[in-house]
Amino acid sequence: MTRASTLAAIRSVLGVSLAAAAGVALWYAMRLCEGAVAPSLSVSPEWLSLAMNAGIEETLRLGLALAAALTLRRLGREPGAASLAVIASCVVATLENASYMAAFPTLDSYWRLGYALPIHASAAVLYALVTAPFAEPGRGLSRRGIATVAASFLAAWSWHAAFNITAALAPFPALPAIGTALNVIAFAALAAATAIRYGYWSIYATR
Repeated sequence: MTRASTLAAIRSVLGVSLAAAAGVALWYAMRLCEGAVAPSLSVSPEWLSLAMNAGIEETLRLGLALAAALTLRRLGREPGAASLAVIASCVVATLENASYMAAFPTLDSYWRLGYALPIHASAAVLYALVTAPFAEPGRGLSRRGIATVAASFLAAWSWHAAFNITAALAPFPALPAIGTALNVIAFAALAAATAIRYGYWSIYATR
């Protein structure tokens, strides 16, 4: 192994480790924020509490994506490295569902994993895509870019909240299969878009 390949491997391991650590911090921040607003939502309809919690999670996830993009810009790194935020969101989903299953150790809590993980991962991929321009040197904050980020946030929040509300208040037997299929398809499409955007498949390289 050459020195260059060794350094590249070290950078990759370091990047993954930092992303995982960011995921733990993000999960903890989500819990703190949700706990802080819980008293004010105690008299609200349950669907509103579920929607607000999804909004908190998506707000913090988008904040992490923006912070990653601006950090990459400052360091002069490739914008595509922001895709490491997907690892952070997978850590969040794992911790969130692990705590849920620890609190409610019943069989019905396990089928949530089929679509819960892709929901978190898909939102992270979406945010990595739409915040990528902010990581590119020489590019400012355009109205179009801000509007795209805002629209993506609303889409991710609505999608996340819809599944949270359905799972909690209106579950039906086919929900696990349908939810898993829809979210895996959404994640695959976003992952393909990321690969095309950043040239992870060389024939689609846009560099």
